[in-house]
Amino acid sequence: MTQNMNILSYTIDDFQKQKPFSSFLSGIAGKMGIPLWAFYVNRGQLISSFGIRDKNSAIMEFFPANNAYHYVSRIGFRTFIKKDGKVYEFFKEKNFNQKLNVRQDQVSIEEDQKELGIKVKVTYFTLPNEPIAGLVRKVEVDSYKEKSDIEVIDGLAQIIPSGIDYGSLKSVSNLMQSWMANIHEKDYVFYKLRASTDDGAEVNEVHDGNFYLTKSTVEPLLISDYKLIFDEDTSLETPYLFEQNSIEQLSKIKQVHVNQVPCAMSGFSFENAQKVSFVSMIGFVSDKNVLDKMTHLFTLEYFSNKEIENEQIHSELVSAIETKTSQPVFDAYLKQCYLDNVLRGGQPLILKTAHGPVAYHLYSRKHGDLERDYNFFSIDPAFYSQGNGNFRDVLQNRRNDLFFQPEIGDFNIYQFSSLIQADGYNPLSIGGVTFKYLGDIDQAPEILTDILKNEFTPGMVATKLFQNELEIDDSLDEIIKHSEVVVKAAFGEGYWEDHFTYLYDLIDSYLSIYPDQLENLMFQLKIPFFESPVYVLPRNEKYVLRKDGQIRQYGAVRHLHDQKDRWLTNHEGLIETNLFGKLLTLALNKFGHLDPYGIGLSYEGNKPGWNDAMNGVPGLFGSGVSETIELQKIVNLLAKIVKEHPSQKVILLKSTEKLANELKHIDYQNAFNSWDERMNALEAYRKSLFDEQTVIEHQTHHYDLVIEIMQKNLTEALQKAKAIDSIYPTYLTYEVEDYEQILNKNSKPVIGEYGLPVVKVKKFTVHHLPSFLEAPARYLKSLSSKSEAKAIYDEIRKTELYDKKLQFYQTSTSLDAFSNEIGRIRAFTPGWLERESNFLHMTYKYLLGMLKSGLYEEFYEEIKTNYTCFMDPKVYGRSPIENSSFLVTSSNPDAKKHGQGFVSRLSGSTAELLSMWRYMFLGDHLFTLDQGQLVFELSPKLSKSFFKDRIVEVRLFNHTTIVYHLVDDIDTYDPNAYIEKMTLHKIDEVCEVEGSKVQGKWTKDIRNGQVFKINVYIRGGK
Repeated sequence: MTQNMNILSYTIDDFQKQKPFSSFLSGIAGKMGIPLWAFYVNRGQLISSFGIRDKNSAIMEFFPANNAYHYVSRIGFRTFIKKDGKVYEFFKEKNFNQKLNVRQDQVSIEEDQKELGIKVKVTYFTLPNEPIAGLVRKVEVDSYKEKSDIEVIDGLAQIIPSGIDYGSLKSVSNLMQSWMANIHEKDYVFYKLRASTDDGAEVNEVHDGNFYLTKSTVEPLLISDYKLIFDEDTSLETPYLFEQNSIEQLSKIKQVHVNQVPCAMSGFSFENAQKVSFVSMIGFVSDKNVLDKMTHLFTLEYFSNKEIENEQIHSELVSAIETKTSQPVFDAYLKQCYLDNVLRGGQPLILKTAHGPVAYHLYSRKHGDLERDYNFFSIDPAFYSQGNGNFRDVLQNRRNDLFFQPEIGDFNIYQFSSLIQADGYNPLSIGGVTFKYLGDIDQAPEILTDILKNEFTPGMVATKLFQNELEIDDSLDEIIKHSEVVVKAAFGEGYWEDHFTYLYDLIDSYLSIYPDQLENLMFQLKIPFFESPVYVLPRNEKYVLRKDGQIRQYGAVRHLHDQKDRWLTNHEGLIETNLFGKLLTLALNKFGHLDPYGIGLSYEGNKPGWNDAMNGVPGLFGSGVSETIELQKIVNLLAKIVKEHPSQKVILLKSTEKLANELKHIDYQNAFNSWDERMNALEAYRKSLFDEQTVIEHQTHHYDLVIEIMQKNLTEALQKAKAIDSIYPTYLTYEVEDYEQILNKNSKPVIGEYGLPVVKVKKFTVHHLPSFLEAPARYLKSLSSKSEAKAIYDEIRKTELYDKKLQFYQTSTSLDAFSNEIGRIRAFTPGWLERESNFLHMTYKYLLGMLKSGLYEEFYEEIKTNYTCFMDPKVYGRSPIENSSFLVTSSNPDAKKHGQGFVSRLSGSTAELLSMWRYMFLGDHLFTLDQGQLVFELSPKLSKSFFKDRIVEVRLFNHTTIVYHLVDDIDTYDPNAYIEKMTLHKIDEVCEVEGSKVQGKWTKDIRNGQVFKINVYIRGGK
């Protein structure tokens, strides 16, 4: 494996003989493009599946990774070259001299058949900024020994006509052949169904379709009938007819266009050729007429320009995190992580609405791919494309948005705090935002009238304007200016306990840039309540007696199937609170269901926390200390705000106000009794939420007592947790020691909704699971002192949480002593998926905790073996500048997999890496208030080894270049290091500042993007 990080590329030699891996093209098509998803594996000619929107619109059939490795070499792209009457297939596994090159914007392969004297290079990228979706494939043939007469057949061995969904492909693909039609036009082949396939009374014509075209210096023979190449070889192994016939002869054979799965291939005859190339494109178009209008554009020059444009889109995107250190592989790694973070969280585009600017996140999608075959991803095939996502994933991947685009302001906080319900839970599924037009529809362009009557997206408006050949940007801006944003979400699959924990990070990021806006954020921002048609049941309906005599918590939520997701309203309209009120609502709900020992937050809503594979823990009355740690951060923030702003107005539901009062008057001396009283109050509160709600207003100091009570109890909770495990336990479970059955009026057992008798628990005993990395990672990041962090760090290094062979961390110590009842994690092999593997997201969260808690020397030592960019690529098994979800640890029985990365890229690890970048290169809070005055201060935590010629450069807010000059040879985190001076550069003015702080008008100039460069001079010997 070789690497060249100057253009963010990575080359793998003999790629088909290396460890298998899967990945994907970014699917970014630009603001005015139609995105296409494309997955690849390091086998065959790479591309194993691609299509539009989701798996139901595959152009090349979707297979999970384990099958894709098998099938890609047969039904994928193929290249046959005939020279001197003999046919050679390139990119067969047994061939040699093959290379794979991975870039952020494209992927390519090449093979040199030295005996033949021919080298072939294939490059893939997606078509940017066009009204059609396309996968572009450029093939370059170099007959470097001599000029030769060669014939080539190249293309896709199987293509799926548009309109066949994923289920039909897997279950009735033979039947589906009956609808397939391949229409050969002059410049392309169009693959469609002749009519809709539903077995119903209404049958519709089909106008959309997939297409295939090829451009070269010679006229290609377009082939859709695979038998023209392979004859009756249904294995698609041997091109018998090509072996026996020239391209000219093949062109005279009639092709069959029906009742079989077609191919998308081209035949060429090149005479006296040395270097030849051709470009093919396969894609989707909603209407054949759109394609007909564009065919004249498709030339070799056109595709060359599109390749450059695609590269520019990606380069401009990742330039926001431009960083120059002594470690070019690290600099490239930052850009790749930024790109992948965008793919899950979206790239914010600022739109000005009737109520102020909002962030419209382009390019986002749910993390589904060949290895995440369980996730149903969706990428909107439209202009201004945005996709679906999960609450946790999108929220955490937007954590650092403001450091790249501060114009977003408080929008992310508004969006996600709106989704916190009155019961403290939140929906899982996040949709892209839409807009509601508030202007006079009669004054809007007539062609937009039907669109503007309902909720719309910018892509819908842009498409209609484009179709009518009207100007887009100004017209769209004018429409959005008279519209309001609509946040979209749906309950999804459950209530995870950890989702609320990431909201604090958004607030922390905001206040590190806008500390002068705290009062507006907390008390002026109006926030609604999302309301899912699903609620958590009281204990007397979910604590059940199993047939084996064990007591468990099953069936914890109830779905109201006659209701839909909605916003909380009353007879006066939408109910809104302010952010302080929403955070207080959240805190009261979470505090209310602390577990029976008052330590962890109970997993009482049927789902666990971050580690989804602990799905059995809720049934064991489980709770999470990680969530307690995060709750204390929120409560501490509320306490700080009450102290500093005691007279501000808080808006709260009257029902929530009653809950706060009840929690204030509980006697917390006895853990079980206080738990029972808390849960009684919480269950009564939840029941009251079915009634019409009204709000009440108080000043912040009105809540100081209940906040103080929560602070005290949460502090004690963590003290109890540490007494159980010195590095803090992550999971607790509870065993029922005493209970009584709940009987009806006839003295018969009451049968709960789960189908089992329900009970009232009278006594619990706590147990803790083995040590996991999550709780200490969150504690270090949030609450620990440096000395405590060092003690925890040293202790962890002594446990199985540290893989001594591979010198990185894993999710937990051994789970062998526990039953499968804790969840599917126990059924997994050690070192695989979430079980005892290096789950990169959590490892990076732990590294971030080390950095934030002041363990700088240890941090820089650990990243040498924990950052993938510094790992041995032959062990890691893929490009080291691309993250994986997990790496196999040495506890796995398959030694060949030790250290190998699986499940590519779209991981929470990118958010943690960007947070580490923030603290390494910028410090904690960029902006603070000093006696009411805004102050800008840089406090980098950089090892001197990261400086090249004593200089490091980093980009802030996507417009300001910060250049650190290391005047003395010292780590910037050394207690003796200090910033001697800074020079600030605007276009027409330069300012020199002594020390590390900037005050006055220059502070806002930095935040507003008027300062394009800051030179920072660091010395030692303070």
